Formats: sequence, structure tokens, C-alpha cells
Amino acid sequence: MFAEKNHLQGAIWKRDMPNPGHVLVGVRAIVDESINRRRSVLKGIFLAAAPMVVLAMLHSAPARAQNQNCSVSGLPCVYSVKFVCGVQSPIPDLRLPSEPPVKPGNYATAVNIHNFHQDQKAVILKSAVIARPENQPLGQISPVRQVVLGPGQAFEIDCSDIVTLFGTPPVPLPPFIKGFVELHGLPPNPFPILSVTAVYTSQATTAVGAQGGPVSIEVVPVQPFAGP
Repeated sequence: MFAEKNHLQGAIWKRDMPNPGHVLVGVRAIVDESINRRRSVLKGIFLAAAPMVVLAMLHSAPARAQNQNCSVSGLPCVYSVKFVCGVQSPIPDLRLPSEPPVKPGNYATAVNIHNFHQDQKAVILKSAVIARPENQPLGQISPVRQVVLGPGQAFEIDCSDIVTLFGTPPVPLPPFIKGFVELHGLPPNPFPILSVTAVYTSQATTAVGAQGGPVSIEVVPVQPFAGP
């Protein structure tokens, strides 16, 4: 009787136990349905966002083209580049701690301007101003000269060019000059962002002004600032 009872309980347990194969099929169906629902949701989000993305790209394209014009804080750019040109001779009667503007030597400056854009020209107005100590009369300001740079073109302003900017001033220029080269756009059209680099070369001289000392060179990238 005991064996018969155990046989009956085993039969009931087998009858109530779910088929493992059916369980796996059911779980897989639930997972597949969840994945399909997630794909549908993502597809709907993509289809809804696609027009907005296209509109944003269309609106940003003219903005990118317009941003090629050089501006700082909404104002057209100006490049103001320091220059030092000529020979600074020793000053025998100068008493320390007073010093000359630079150490005795021969100085040269070359300003390189590159319009690296491939679809935009640059109309540049260049000029120069000589800087003097405040206890002396203010330095000359040269006339403005226009330069047009086509796409990809470059040009250089060296000491000889700076001297020609002043033409024939009322007072001849001294053997050593220093000041600024200024580059700005032709109103009301600013020029595009430019690559401007200043190259400074110097060579020491002897007490009698003869060259022959060591030569140094420095390359300085120039950043624009907001102009008038």
C-alpha cells in the first residue's frame, strides 16, 4: 500500500510539472517581443528627430560660412604686430640703470600673412606706426595701403616694406625704429580669419657697431583683437 501511494504521488508530480521545452519557448517569445517593442520605440524616436536634425544642419551651414569672417566679441578683427627694425648703436653716455630700448645689435622683423581659406578672398588694409618714448614727440603714422589676398595666397611685410609705407616723411627715419604694423579689413566688409606670424631676427654688434655676433630668431603667432 505504501508503494502504491508513492507511485500515485509521483504520477501527480509529473502531471503538474511543466514541460521544460514549452517553458523555454515561452521565455524566448517574451524576450523577442520585448526586443521588437524596443526597436519600434527607437525607430519612432529616430523618425521623429530626423527632420529636426536636418533643419538644424541647414540653419548651421550659413552660420559656419558667415563665421569665416574674423570677429572678436562681434567686432571686426584687427591684427597689431610689433616690429623692430634697424641697428641700435651703443649709447656711451647712458647711465645705469637707464637702458636703450633694445640691446645694441641689428634687428629685423618679417610679418607673414596667410589667407588659408579656399573659397574666400581677403581685402586687407595695412599701415604702420612708430612708437617712441612718451617724453618725445609721437611717432609717424603711415598712409594705408590695400592688399588683396586670393584664396590660399600669402604675403610678407618686412622692414623694407615698413619703411616704404612711410614714403618720404618730413623727418628722416632714424637707423633704428620700432612700432606696430596694423592689419584691418575694408569697411564694412571684414576679412576672414588669417594666419599671422611674426619672425624676429637679431644679431649682436661690437662696440664700434660691426656685426658678427650670434644670431637669434623667434617665431611668434599673432592673435587678433576687436577693432573699431
